[in-house]
Amino acid sequence: MRILQVRFKNLNSLAGEWEIDLTHPAFASDGIFAITGPTGAGKTTILDAICLALYGRTPRLNKVTRSGNEIMSRQTGECFAEVTFETQAGRFRCHWSQHRSRKKPDGELQSPKHEIADADSGKIFESKIRGVAEQIEMATGMDFDRFTRSMLLAQGGFAAFLQAAPDERAPILEQITGTEIYSRISIRVHERRSEERNKLETLQAQLAGMQLLNEEDEKQLKSDLEHNILNENNLSQQITQNNQAISWLDNIVSLEKELCIIDERKQNWLTRQKAFLPELEKLNCANQALELAGEFAGLTSLRSEQEADSQNHCNCLQTLPKQDAEVKQAENTLKIAGENLEKKKSVQKENLPVIRKVRELDLKLREKETPIKITGDAIAELEKSIADLSTKNDKDLKSFKAKKNTLNEILQHLAETKEDEGLVENLAVIKSRFDSLRDLNESHLGKVKELGEAETKKAETIKAWINQQANHKAAKKEHDDIMKTLEQKQTELKKVLAGREISEWRNLFSEFKDKKALLEKVSESLQSLTETRRVFGLLNSRNEPLAAEKDLIAQQLQTQTEKVTALEREMNLLETQLSLLKKIRDFEKARQQLEDEQPCPLCGSKDHPFARGNIPVPDETTTELKLVRAGLKKVNDSVSDLKVKQAQIQKDLEQIATGKKECTDWMETEQDRIHLGLTALSIESSGKDVEKILPGLQKENEENLNSASGIVKIAEGFEKEIATLLRSLEKTKEAVIRSELDTQTAGYGKESAEHAAERTQKDFEALATRLAKAQDEVLIDVLPYGIKSLSTDSLDRIILELTSRRDRWLSRQKEKSELEQQISSLNIQTQHQTEQIGRSEIELKKQQQIYSILLGELEAIANERRILFGHKNPDDEETRMSAATESAEKDFENTRLILDTASQKLSKLKNRIEELEKSISARADRLKTAEEAFGVRLGIFGFTDETGYLSACLPEEVRKNLMQQAMLLETEQTKLETRRKDKSELLETQRQKQVTDLSREQICKTIDDLVICHRELQQEIGGIRQKLKDNDSTRQKQQEKTMAIDAQKRESSRWDILHELIGSADGKKYRNFAQGLTFEMMIGHANRQLQKMTDRYLLIRDDYQPLELNVVDNYQAGEIRSTKNLSGGESFIVSLALALGLSHMASKNVRVDSLFLDEGFGALDEDILDTALETLSGLQQDGKLIGVISHVLALKERINAQIQIIPQTGGRSLISGPGCNRLNHSFDTNL
Repeated sequence: MRILQVRFKNLNSLAGEWEIDLTHPAFASDGIFAITGPTGAGKTTILDAICLALYGRTPRLNKVTRSGNEIMSRQTGECFAEVTFETQAGRFRCHWSQHRSRKKPDGELQSPKHEIADADSGKIFESKIRGVAEQIEMATGMDFDRFTRSMLLAQGGFAAFLQAAPDERAPILEQITGTEIYSRISIRVHERRSEERNKLETLQAQLAGMQLLNEEDEKQLKSDLEHNILNENNLSQQITQNNQAISWLDNIVSLEKELCIIDERKQNWLTRQKAFLPELEKLNCANQALELAGEFAGLTSLRSEQEADSQNHCNCLQTLPKQDAEVKQAENTLKIAGENLEKKKSVQKENLPVIRKVRELDLKLREKETPIKITGDAIAELEKSIADLSTKNDKDLKSFKAKKNTLNEILQHLAETKEDEGLVENLAVIKSRFDSLRDLNESHLGKVKELGEAETKKAETIKAWINQQANHKAAKKEHDDIMKTLEQKQTELKKVLAGREISEWRNLFSEFKDKKALLEKVSESLQSLTETRRVFGLLNSRNEPLAAEKDLIAQQLQTQTEKVTALEREMNLLETQLSLLKKIRDFEKARQQLEDEQPCPLCGSKDHPFARGNIPVPDETTTELKLVRAGLKKVNDSVSDLKVKQAQIQKDLEQIATGKKECTDWMETEQDRIHLGLTALSIESSGKDVEKILPGLQKENEENLNSASGIVKIAEGFEKEIATLLRSLEKTKEAVIRSELDTQTAGYGKESAEHAAERTQKDFEALATRLAKAQDEVLIDVLPYGIKSLSTDSLDRIILELTSRRDRWLSRQKEKSELEQQISSLNIQTQHQTEQIGRSEIELKKQQQIYSILLGELEAIANERRILFGHKNPDDEETRMSAATESAEKDFENTRLILDTASQKLSKLKNRIEELEKSISARADRLKTAEEAFGVRLGIFGFTDETGYLSACLPEEVRKNLMQQAMLLETEQTKLETRRKDKSELLETQRQKQVTDLSREQICKTIDDLVICHRELQQEIGGIRQKLKDNDSTRQKQQEKTMAIDAQKRESSRWDILHELIGSADGKKYRNFAQGLTFEMMIGHANRQLQKMTDRYLLIRDDYQPLELNVVDNYQAGEIRSTKNLSGGESFIVSLALALGLSHMASKNVRVDSLFLDEGFGALDEDILDTALETLSGLQQDGKLIGVISHVLALKERINAQIQIIPQTGGRSLISGPGCNRLNHSFDTNL
């Protein structure tokens, strides 16, 4: 990203509109430029303008909003900042602005505006504040923080970074590089570990709170449940049987009641049928009259039409004279309305010329009123302006005299303190020399301390060198001892292995072990095969007796079934006979009514054998029936037992068949396994041979296995010892190498310390000489201001005194300039005010003359109108006459319409009378013929005359009701007969079932007792089931909780491991590790920049403290120094290298072609300053443009391209330099 142009207006002390073109050849040729000027002149404001245009904020201010704007110049009403920049994506123009209401200095702040556009075409990409920020970041690849780290660099932040403790550097690195994520990850891991532990503890507490039933209680509850369920089923069956009995009884009672109701309804039907007979006769007559209804309707229609026409004819004759009178009256009214209309039109025509004339006069009056009003307003404004100008002129004359006196007093003070004028230019130089003097004094004191430290370090390094030599000898001896032991163990291992490798012995051991497993499997298969054959023989021996027993039971079952059939047939015959005997016994009354030679009313027979007393007794039949029933029950029980036994034998046979099949399958499987095992063992023998040779093979294999196992164990023991010795040997070897290196390092450190002590002594002497020389030079600079002696303790006091004297001189100079400007302005203002008063008085007289002439013309026109039309409104008069004429026209038209309507009605009435007369005459003949024909039809249907016919006719609704009642009676008779027959048959069927002999009350009481027992039993069953269900649920929950606890333990273990690696409550653990890597990357970038400045220094990380920064001093034999004892110049070089390295990191993959350094170059001596500037100038080779902001005057000699900020009076400043232009000079005159 390269900044091409900066344009801004009214920012801080840089009032007005300015433009800085950074593509100017002066900037491009050197690659570096300086922004110079005194402190507070406005150098940093140029960088603020860049940040404001791009991001709407500055490093010194937060975002500028409607609530506050601290960067807008005082006494101005608007400000803006605009930057044109170039990236790989193209050229862009970004503009930010804000103004006050009406752009006045005292107006209310308005909301700022922000936009980004294409610099070439002017097309606006985005104008919403949030959208512009996103577009800027997309175009540049940098947000505000990354921009201020990569393109605007400040030394103060790195000074704090260099002096910070290691634990404090990680958060500083996070802030600078924007990598705060590592602290948040560490803290989040710590929090997540705590959350997972809390979850685990909660689950364990929940599991501890779950209690299960013991095994005995659970078995007892299940047993009680089965017993209660069995009892509940029995009670349910009993309740069902009793409910069926009640239903049977209720059904019989219900059927008997329904038969009684049917009989009552039958009787009721007979009564209603008798009462309906007269109505039935009326219905028959009405049906005959209904056939003549059509002919009678035609006759009635003719009579009605004839009567209606006769009545209409009479009415029309009565209306005719009245209609004639209405026509005549309408003609008279129409004549009067026409005369009135002509009169109104004549009046309107006469008054129209007068109204037009009056309107012309009114228009002239309105035209005269406007100039009269304008002239009057001008006269009043001129009189007010003359008065205001006179008052302001008097006030300005008084102010002019007062400011003139004040200016004379200030000129006298300035003459008295003329020598202080030199402080304006020289005070900065004096401060710089004072700072250099302080630095030299501090360096002198530091060298004294450094000299003592160098001597101490020299003694320590000599002692360390001696100790390292002793350690090296001890490490070498230990290494030789371990080497001898290792050779001895390797020899013993070769003897144990007997010329083979240990891998071969391990392979043999594995082969013997596999062979042992195969032999054991073959042995187990042989035993299983023998056992299966034995079981198969037992099953065969059980199968034959069971088959014979099954055939015998089948024969017995057939015999018993035949007996059951014979007994059931005999029982049915006996039951029929017994039923007949009971019926004969029950016909006692009927037998008493029988007579000889008379037919029986029941069977019709004339022979009555049981009427003479020889009635058959059913006792013998009953006894025989009981015996048959007992025999039948016994035979049925025998059949049931045989069927149960038959089913059991069948089940046993099926089980034997299944067992035989399983045995056969298992024997085949085992034989296959034995064959596979023998094949794997490479043995070719039959089953019996295998059983003989198998024990010998197992014994031989066991011996080989034990031998190989022993050798492998011994060899592995030797291998472990050798491995331990090798590790020890490697460690001692590393220790020897390390001790040798440490000895060399200690010797090198000893020599380095000796050289450093000598070098420090020389530096101390040189610093003392420089300090004395600098004090003499500074004293020469301050002698012109009355300071004759100088010491390092009084430097601050002298600077304060000189600064105060300079500020007082500048303040008076500023007051002098302001007063001169104000006096000149007041003089011009008073002269201008006098001229304005004279011109205004001449104009006032002229306007007064015009006003008088206009008033005379207005009065003449008004008099002419009053004479012609008075004070009447012409529009109202014209409207009134038009309304009268329109009203007369409407009356005439309405009258004409009334006449036309009356004439039409009269014509229609005459036509109607003629039509009615024709119709009455024609219809009279047709009516006579129809009456004669209808009389003939009445005789045919039995009616004497028309009156008899009319009396027989019934209304349609009445006739339909009668027909419906007749049909309902007939239908009801059919239904009652059918229903009585069905209910009688159903009642007889129900009585034959004989479900119970108990009464309904007895059964209900039994049911109530059973229901209570059943309910209690159900409650008990429900309670037991709920307990078992709760127990099962608790067991299931325990299993789920146990699984959840196991899963949570694994999850907690994962987070414990992660917490051990990176987690901490304050985020330090992972942050320090991650920022250590970031720190190392930054050091790499910084070293590349440092090599461009000097080959003396190299930055490195501390091996034990990853965030500690050290410096390798190549000029002191590679001595490693801490950054805490670097001098001011050395600290600046290191800080600048770190800043440039960080710029490379912060900008990510975005090319940064413009770089601005707001650094404090005032603390550098000339050599360091030259080195720093040469390094920055060298960045031109990478295509970079470097801007350095400083108030150091020495930069003027070293940097050719300069943008100078020149302070002016009133807290304003000007910009001067290549590419700098002021675009709007009218601003100064407004101020």
